[in-house]
Amino acid sequence: MAAKTAKTAQAETAADELKPCECAAYDALPADLTDADIETGDFEVLTTGCTATTKRQFAPGHDAKLKSALIRWGSLGLDIRRTDEGGVATSASADKHAARYAFAHMVTAGVKRAEAKAAEKARKAEERAARKAAPKAPKKVTAKVGRATVTGHMDGDHFVYEVKGKERRTLKFQAA
Repeated sequence: MAAKTAKTAQAETAADELKPCECAAYDALPADLTDADIETGDFEVLTTGCTATTKRQFAPGHDAKLKSALIRWGSLGLDIRRTDEGGVATSASADKHAARYAFAHMVTAGVKRAEAKAAEKARKAEERAARKAAPKAPKKVTAKVGRATVTGHMDGDHFVYEVKGKERRTLKFQAA
């Protein structure tokens, strides 16, 4: 019976040592949050969704969970907060929050990579929009006009071509 009480006492001290996982202390808010948004509750708080308890700093795999969340939130430009055991929330960038952990260099590199990727995506979208807006060159068509075969383009029903530097239009042609 003495062994049973020792196990029970050991289990109770182990239960006392459990604390929330470190990744549960972090959340992110939109950076452009106004007082009106706060009053109406018209904003979304992003969290890691962690409810785990552990004897260590992180539950298994939750250091990677926090790292990916910090990279994602940092690249979106969100206001990242860490709430300590006393309930005091501290806002900082993803890099500054990650500086407490061994994976800080990965967060910094990940945020830079995500920002570069977003900038490249925006540049490509801009180029695509410019190409769409630019007038398209008419498709070259070869047709027989009278006895001559000439190259030109179609403009509605008209075949447009050049002869001796002057533009000519005709409705009487045969596609070659």
